[in-house]
Amino acid sequence: MCDLCIISGMDKLKITDYVCAIIEDIRQNGDRSVLKYLKKFDGVDLSKNGYKMSQKAVDDASKRVDIAFKRSAEASYKNVLAFHKYELSQIKKSWKFKSKGVTAGQFYSPVSSAGIYVPGGRFPYPSTVIMTALPAKAAGVKRIVMVTPPKNMSDEVLFAAKLCGVNEIYCVGGIAAVAALAYGTDTVKKVDMIVGPGNAYVNEAKRQVFGQVGIDALAGPSEVAIIADKGVPEKYAAADIMAQVEHDPMAKAYLFCECKRKIAKIVKLIPKEAFKQITIEHCSLDKGVEKSNAIAPEHLELLVKNFSKLLRGVKNAGAVFAGYQTPTSAGDYWAGPSHVLPTNASAKFSSGLSSMTFLKRTTYVELDKKYKQSYSDIAGFAQAEGMTYHKKSAQERSIK
Repeated sequence: MCDLCIISGMDKLKITDYVCAIIEDIRQNGDRSVLKYLKKFDGVDLSKNGYKMSQKAVDDASKRVDIAFKRSAEASYKNVLAFHKYELSQIKKSWKFKSKGVTAGQFYSPVSSAGIYVPGGRFPYPSTVIMTALPAKAAGVKRIVMVTPPKNMSDEVLFAAKLCGVNEIYCVGGIAAVAALAYGTDTVKKVDMIVGPGNAYVNEAKRQVFGQVGIDALAGPSEVAIIADKGVPEKYAAADIMAQVEHDPMAKAYLFCECKRKIAKIVKLIPKEAFKQITIEHCSLDKGVEKSNAIAPEHLELLVKNFSKLLRGVKNAGAVFAGYQTPTSAGDYWAGPSHVLPTNASAKFSSGLSSMTFLKRTTYVELDKKYKQSYSDIAGFAQAEGMTYHKKSAQERSIK
């Protein structure tokens, strides 16, 4: 993933204009423009057969996937779906209460359709298929559409889509994919929401179509903060730091450790070229929590023996991984919660993708006609705001 400010040779304003032009082209010209950009950016000509994946292609790809990956993906599927179904069960889906003259409440309903964006980049990401499709499935979304760049259409990605029941798959990525999902074409029917991480262009495209469709968040470079005590196995900490760094050149890792000797041992295990992405500080565990809350990291690892006290102090983090035995990769692939998490300090005000992302909350109001004072109060506000017919709509109902 990539932030808007790091695109070489193009500033934010130029990106905004560039993305806007492509979105408008696709909004006006639909599939013709989608195919044009597939040829321009991905070097593939899909004009003959179109860019929708056939079920046969998905089935054939799934047959080629090795047994070990299938087992891993199926285990991930079970954990992630179970987690989000349980999350949904904890939401009181409808309720109401009565006060003087009014009965009010609310209920939830899922969006009808959602597009999941599975990024390309340095690696294919079958895990992102699972981590975006299953929260939507648990929420009750009826139509789930997957888009991903042609080079990302690996057998593993297609198997993950089939496993999750995603049977509408389009071989297109970038700005074109977002525009097609938002406005629709002859090939792609528009969706109500677009979720999933992407590069700066995808980010900007999601920002521009917001309002036409819903979006989950604007993703930035991936990041981890690690708080470690003097007993942490240095091999664990070093491996977890490097696991973060390998995402992309803009990924960040922070290590806050209480022991200078332990820091020295960890540093010896990290390649020199990785340090430009790593910040290391010697500080107390409590100070580490304070520093982490200021960063509001996407991932927070508490590599400490007794983490319960520290956990109570965590205020800003996308996801927390507690104890020596729990690496961030557990959340990336397998544990249950979605790995699509807030970045760039947005954990200070937002949360990760979940079944709740796909729910709309609707409020419900019923007035008791016998309680006349309510109509009088409504009319009083309308009078103060100069809204004549607002006042009249209340007064008419107060007449016997």
